[in-house]
Amino acid sequence: MTPGSMEFTVLGGLAIRANGRLLRPGAPKQRTLTSLLLVRANSLAPLHEITEELWGSAPPKSATANLRTYAARLRAAFPAAERDRLIVRPLGYQLRVEAAELDLKAFEDKAASGRAALEKGRAEEALRQCETALALWRGRLLEDVPHGPVIAAREVAIDEQRRAVQEDRCEALLLLGRPAPAIWPLRSLVTELPLRERAWALLMRALYADHDVAGALDAYEQARVAITGSLGIDPGEDLRRLHQAILRRDLRPPRAVAQAAPPCRLPRKPVIVGREPELSLLTQRLGAAGGVVVVHGPAGAGKSSLALHAAHLVADRYPDGQLYVDLRPRPRPVSDADAVLTRHRSLLAEGRLLVVLDNAPEVAHVRPFLTAARLCTFLVTSCPMLTTLDGALHLRLDRLGQKEAMAFLAHHVDPERLRADPGAAAEVVRLCGRLPLALRIVAARLVAHPGWSVRELLERMADDRHRLDELQAGDLSMRASMYAQVEHLMASEHPMDRLAIEVFRQLGSLPAAEVSAAEVSAAETARRLHAPAGRISRALDRLVEMELLEFHARDRYRMTELPRLLARDIATVSRGALRLMPGV
Repeated sequence: MTPGSMEFTVLGGLAIRANGRLLRPGAPKQRTLTSLLLVRANSLAPLHEITEELWGSAPPKSATANLRTYAARLRAAFPAAERDRLIVRPLGYQLRVEAAELDLKAFEDKAASGRAALEKGRAEEALRQCETALALWRGRLLEDVPHGPVIAAREVAIDEQRRAVQEDRCEALLLLGRPAPAIWPLRSLVTELPLRERAWALLMRALYADHDVAGALDAYEQARVAITGSLGIDPGEDLRRLHQAILRRDLRPPRAVAQAAPPCRLPRKPVIVGREPELSLLTQRLGAAGGVVVVHGPAGAGKSSLALHAAHLVADRYPDGQLYVDLRPRPRPVSDADAVLTRHRSLLAEGRLLVVLDNAPEVAHVRPFLTAARLCTFLVTSCPMLTTLDGALHLRLDRLGQKEAMAFLAHHVDPERLRADPGAAAEVVRLCGRLPLALRIVAARLVAHPGWSVRELLERMADDRHRLDELQAGDLSMRASMYAQVEHLMASEHPMDRLAIEVFRQLGSLPAAEVSAAEVSAAETARRLHAPAGRISRALDRLVEMELLEFHARDRYRMTELPRLLARDIATVSRGALRLMPGV
C-alpha cells in the first residue's frame, strides 16, 4: 500500500484499512451494504438490488431513510480525502476502488494470469500466479457479513473460480513433474465435489505419474460411481479416454491436445428472419481477413443474432479460429474482455481470427482488441454507432418491416393462431415496435400459454402502464435491453451524459412524443435543469446517439413508444431516488 491509499478485503471477513488503520464499517446492514458495493466495485448497485439484499422482498417503510443513513456513515468512516469514492447515482450507489486495493480484484487478476501462462505451457509462471492468488484467501467470501441474494450468487461464482485455480495449480505441478504435492488437494476437491470431472482427471494423472496405476484406475471407478449414481449417466468422453490411456499405459501430457486446437468460442447459430440484405452485406464484408464491421441500432433490433448468424456462415474462412466476447459491463473485477486478451494475446497478435465483440458500450472497450490483433477481422455490435472507429464499416439495423415482423412471429408461433385473428396479430406487432426481441418475447409467451388467443395477449399489452411488464419472458426483457443504454449514461462522469439522462427523464413526463429543444427547455418539469436550449439540444442529440431517441426533422426529435414507456418509468422512480442525494 502506498501512503494515502486504502485496502479492501473480502476474501474472508470484511476489512477496510486506510493508511494501515482499520476502519469500522458499522452495524450488520451497513456492513452488508459495504460488502455489496465491494463485490460490485466500480459498477452501479441499483437501489432495488440494494434494498433486496438488505431487507429481502418486504423492506420496511423506512428503507430509503435507513439506506441514506448507512451510506452517509460509510462515507464518514473514510478519511476526508477518500470520501468521494462513494458515488451517488440517480438510481443507486457506486464505490470506486483502485485496481491494487481490493483483494478480490488481485485474486481475479492472478487467476487470469495463471490460466494464460498454463495455456502457453509456462508451468513455473502458472504455478507462481496460482499460488499467489490462493494465498489471498483467509476464509469464505465475506464470512462475517449477512448475505442476501446478490452476495450469495457472487459467492457461488467466486468459489467456482477458486476451485478452478486450485485445479490449475495442480495441473502446473503435473507439467513440472511434481505430482505428489497435487494428490492431496485433488483428493480434497473430489471429496467435496464428487461430480467435478476435471479434478478427477487431474487426480488420475497425478496418481499415474506418481507410479500408482492401481490408484489411478480406482479413482476412475470412484468417479464413475459418483457420476452415475447422481446423474444417471456415464462420465464424460475426456474422462473415459483418460481411463483407456491409463489402461494402455499411454498417457500424454495434460496440455498436449488442448493447445493444438484453434479456439472456437461462437455461441450457437441463432435464427434470422427478414434480414437477407443485411446478412448478405455482412457475409461479403467478412469474407476477407482484416477490417472492422460495426452493427449498430436500437435495443432489441437483433444485432447480436445477426452478427452471430453471419459469423457462423463465414467461420470456415478463418482456420486460425473464432472468438466471441460479450463486452456488456459485468459486476465483477475481471471482465470477459480482460480474460480473452490475457489468454489469447499471442494468438491474436499472430493469427487471422474472426473476433465477435458483442454489446460494445463505447469505443474504449473495442480499441484494446484492435491494438492487440492487427491481422484479425472484427465484427462488433453496439447501440451507439462508435463513429470514432477509423476505417470501420457501419451497418445500422433498424426495426423490421411489417411483413418481415409478421413472418418473424409466424416462425416462432403456430401460424394458425395468427391467421385466426390477423388484425390482433398485426396490432401486437405494432405494439412490439417491430423489434425482434419484443416479438421473440411475445412468441415465447404465446407458446407458454397455448390456451391464450392472440387477442387475449393483445388486451394484456394494450395498457401502456404495464406493457413493458408484459414484454418479459424468462431471461428476455425489453425493459432491461433498453435500460442498458440508460445505465451507461448514468454511470458516465461526463456532464453532457448526466444532462442527457435528466432530459430523458423529463421526456417521460411530457405529453407529446415529438418535441424540440425549446419545448423541452420550456416544460414545467424541465425548468429545474437550468440548461440553455443549446445544451438541451446537445443532450437530445446524445440520446439519439444512444438510440433512445430519433432525429425527426430540423430541431425536432421523436421518441418511439417503448423508449417512451421506459422514460416514463424512470421519471417516476428517479424522483424518489433523487431524495437520497442531499443527505449523503
